[in-house]
Amino acid sequence: MTSEQIFDKCVEIYEILNDNNKETEAKRELFYLLDEIPDKALYPPILNHLIRKFGLYPYMNQDTSILEDRFLIECFKTDIGENEPRVLHREQSRVLKRLLSNDSLILSAPTSFGKSFIIDALIAIKKPKNVLIIVPTISLLDEARRRLIRKFYNYKIITVTQQTDLENNNIFIFPPERAVEYFPFINKGNIKLDFFIVDEFYKISKEYENERFAPLQNAILKYTGISNQRYYICPNIDKITNENSILCEGMKFECLNFNTVFININKCYRDKNFKKEQKILEIIKRDEKNLVYTKSQNSIKNVCKILIENTFIENSNALLENFAKWLLKHYGEHYLNDALKIGVGIHHGKLHRCLSQLQVKLFDEKNLLKTIVSTSSLIEGVNIPAKNLILWDNKNGLKNINHFTYKNIMGRSGRMFKYFIGEVYLFESPNEDNNQEKILDVEIKSESLSINDEINNEIPNNIQAEVKNNQLKIIDLIGKDKFNLLKKETSLKNDLEVILKIIQILQSEDFNSEIFTYLFNNEPDKWYILSKIASIREFHCNNINDTGNINNVELVKKLSQNWIKPLPKLIKDMGINLDVFFKFENHVTFKVASIFSDINTLQKILYPEKGIDISSFVTKLSNAFLPSVVYTLEEFGLPRVISKKLHQCEFINFENKDLTIEQALDKFKECTVEDIVNILKKNSLYDDFEDYILNYFYDGLGK
Repeated sequence: MTSEQIFDKCVEIYEILNDNNKETEAKRELFYLLDEIPDKALYPPILNHLIRKFGLYPYMNQDTSILEDRFLIECFKTDIGENEPRVLHREQSRVLKRLLSNDSLILSAPTSFGKSFIIDALIAIKKPKNVLIIVPTISLLDEARRRLIRKFYNYKIITVTQQTDLENNNIFIFPPERAVEYFPFINKGNIKLDFFIVDEFYKISKEYENERFAPLQNAILKYTGISNQRYYICPNIDKITNENSILCEGMKFECLNFNTVFININKCYRDKNFKKEQKILEIIKRDEKNLVYTKSQNSIKNVCKILIENTFIENSNALLENFAKWLLKHYGEHYLNDALKIGVGIHHGKLHRCLSQLQVKLFDEKNLLKTIVSTSSLIEGVNIPAKNLILWDNKNGLKNINHFTYKNIMGRSGRMFKYFIGEVYLFESPNEDNNQEKILDVEIKSESLSINDEINNEIPNNIQAEVKNNQLKIIDLIGKDKFNLLKKETSLKNDLEVILKIIQILQSEDFNSEIFTYLFNNEPDKWYILSKIASIREFHCNNINDTGNINNVELVKKLSQNWIKPLPKLIKDMGINLDVFFKFENHVTFKVASIFSDINTLQKILYPEKGIDISSFVTKLSNAFLPSVVYTLEEFGLPRVISKKLHQCEFINFENKDLTIEQALDKFKECTVEDIVNILKKNSLYDDFEDYILNYFYDGLGK
């Protein structure tokens, strides 16, 4: 645009703004104007002043602003832990001011608001000793860890429960389940939290059909009492009920509808000639970043098949080609291998974490991945901006997407400093009522309380009665004395139905606790306890194989070779495909491990004279039968394949049971990426693309 055209457009927007009821329209026109000006150096003073009118101070160009506007920009610069202060927008600054005044806030703001800046500013300015941030997904955990570790070198960033060696300053980043598991350690150490932060706070409510509400409620109940200040964040809430509930007692609700980008909604499904396949191909042919939301792993596969079959590769990318070859060698045949060659990646909650993280990294770079096809695993707060968001399905699994999922999906389109205009393409109706008030119910649910939790007067009477009734059912089976021991011992991981079933198995006439001793050897055929618990519904991984039922007992036994066998060979021996393997391994590390954790707790209470402890087997399940540190390193971005190679090179003995994650990370920090690559090459174990993986891994270790 010419200077004259920019000036004329600014005048037009000023005229719209002066109409009392048209601020939203004026702001939209401003975003379209900014989108047409590629270089910020071209912003004339009149445009900077117009941006100021809307409170979007970070978008202003200080060099081309009038003196008054330059002074204002200086006033809104804030330390967020980087080399130079960053400019906050008007509403960010207002929220930060309240938090610096020690208010505890529940903030509802749009996805593009820039809420993470506020967290970083709080830490940089107030310099707290201990901070806990609860995030909904591992993807968001990794993003937060990498962001904070680069800024706050004087803090220890703790993301896994094995990290118990604390320092003077600690930032804990956990999903709800880990936060609950870590609480006894923090409580025993009399650690107080200066800040307790909860991201995606709307998951506190069971009403919104999420599985995280129970552990999240439990975590909030546990940590509220040891927190000096709380900050809960969520998008798109108009009102909160039960504001005096213990879950948010003493907090103030702030609802801000302040957008930093404009999102254009294209309701493609309304066009009578609309066809999904044609439209998605039309969109991805543009030189733009695309996210495609689907309901399930099968839906991801179907979308990728359409793209692979209909995309002509003009110029292949050597890095993506090497990634595809690396995956083929170490994971086997999979549609992702072909998808990568056309610049398409995938993301879902069962995928190995390192593979998910690598694809997000490749998508973030300019000329690599152009498109990611994802389930809801990528739309909950992860900062992965795209120009185009395609809603391929209007379901999340088998259920219709709810209001929050829909808003989160839309929020992946457009991003501050990336895309002023985000395009959302609705291929199916989201059934969204934009006029309906969005109310968050924060009532405590009985599912969030374990049967051995202490009950206090702040818990509603009906919940107290339900928990006490559940406790009586346990007492009837094991007696009051053993139940009192159980309450002191630990918190159980499963619900009442599973706990009762475990007790019945352990107390059955034909049960011999000696079978636990067989778990201490490496002969899976003698793990008879697996067959005993096969009657527990949660032991089974249902709906993961299109070809029929899976024998979970046999698959667990074969999974025990996870460290020993190459992955393609292991999957072949298990008689499943890679997608099923991802689902099953994930199921074992969470569900099956939690069952055996409760079995161990209960058998020690029921048969203390036996002196049996199967926690080592629980650890094996939790780590998918990989060495504990190897499994944890995948979360830090290092694939098990490379860990196994480094074990062969004797760089680290991962089979050393005393090895801690801190020791392993310290060992890596003693070397450079080049050192590790040379070790692999010296032993003829290096594969192309592993330098990229290692650079990404090291980038997340901080200084």
